[in-house]
Amino acid sequence: MLLQLTGLLVLLSSCGDIIRVVPADTLTPEVTATAQKLEATVEGSPHLPRRIIAESINLDAPVVAMGWQVSQQGDQFVSEWDMPENEAAWHRNSAVPGQGSNVVISGHNASTGGHVFAALDDLQLGDEIKLESDQAELTTYRVVEKNIIRLFAASQEAKQYLLDVTQPTEREQLTLITCWPSWTNTHRLIVIAVPVPDSPPIP
Repeated sequence: MLLQLTGLLVLLSSCGDIIRVVPADTLTPEVTATAQKLEATVEGSPHLPRRIIAESINLDAPVVAMGWQVSQQGDQFVSEWDMPENEAAWHRNSAVPGQGSNVVISGHNASTGGHVFAALDDLQLGDEIKLESDQAELTTYRVVEKNIIRLFAASQEAKQYLLDVTQPTEREQLTLITCWPSWTNTHRLIVIAVPVPDSPPIP
């Protein structure tokens, strides 16, 4: 199933060059953890994200778990995300806050749905993002990276980046994904944030 989702990501989000909006020495954590480890621990967790807050862009929105549907196209089975219209969507095959891996959340921009991530591009390096859990625990992240990825005519670098950015990571990060620019879906905007030092880990 995870391989099918990975293939779908390349199919839907193939892109050309990556436009980096960060200093060249800003590094995304390496992809080394396993998805199986995450799947074994997140189901039924009280730490599931239920609210996302970024005061610098007036973002305060509910977060719901996002699954997928599998459909057959010809002789192949394809997985498609069930994207909610009016909430931010936590990817069910990603980590929960405090777990020490990649917490992935997607949302619509101003071109469709509830416009949850319409102002995501206004986030600046150093801005804080908070995730609230089922237990009203807050985990705080700080933005360290923004990438804009042009769709179509995909380069190998961009394909690999889109594969890696939603995969488990060895160190904790928050990955936010939306379409770009705000009035259409010709690009993808990826925002990466890391926990601030005083964000407590999950016991």
